[in-house]
Amino acid sequence: MSGAGTFSLLAVLHELNDREFRRRLAMFTEELKYYVILAGGIVGAELSKRVKETPEAVVRDGGAFVMDMMSISAPRADDVFRGVLETTLIETLKYEMRFSCMNCRRFNECIGLDNLGVGALFERRVLGDETPELRNDIAAQVSEALSRTPYLDDEDAEKKCSNFAHQYAAAALGEVFARYSEIAAALQKEYGIDYSSVLQQMVKINMDFCRKSDEQDNR
Repeated sequence: MSGAGTFSLLAVLHELNDREFRRRLAMFTEELKYYVILAGGIVGAELSKRVKETPEAVVRDGGAFVMDMMSISAPRADDVFRGVLETTLIETLKYEMRFSCMNCRRFNECIGLDNLGVGALFERRVLGDETPELRNDIAAQVSEALSRTPYLDDEDAEKKCSNFAHQYAAAALGEVFARYSEIAAALQKEYGIDYSSVLQQMVKINMDFCRKSDEQDNR
């Protein structure tokens, strides 16, 4: 992928991550906003350490963000925070496994990634050109690209698009769930989350994914 293509993809992913973050915030009361942000940072940092493609700088930044947040307030012994952390981990896994356009192998093709001009704009923003006009231009171009993927918020895109192919084949599930199991174990050790409960929910997500994959294969 070219440099421009990489920045175009980053611009699109930035918007999708913002949307998902707003959805997560809406799951909790306003009083828990800090916990949601902190839990998102912790899970994100743990994931970045376990995905080999993640640049070292991103891993460092994620860890530094969590440390900064913990210096403000460190709710390790807080039952409410543990609940938010468990929910965040499970919701992150669901988001990665969901049968939606963004998890389709053809996502880049459908948004026309190779022909997007938003990459140059997003690179300027990354380099510090942070103006309202630039942000609006980026948002408009990304929204236009995403309009070509109508099942972004869907759970059953495979039923509505004959070209849908999930980014994960069934054979790859072991690696994905091993990664999340490792994170759950780390969070149990550090924050005392209920590992057994999280594992049960992960098994259900695995089974649901396999069922949907089988149904799609048998159509």
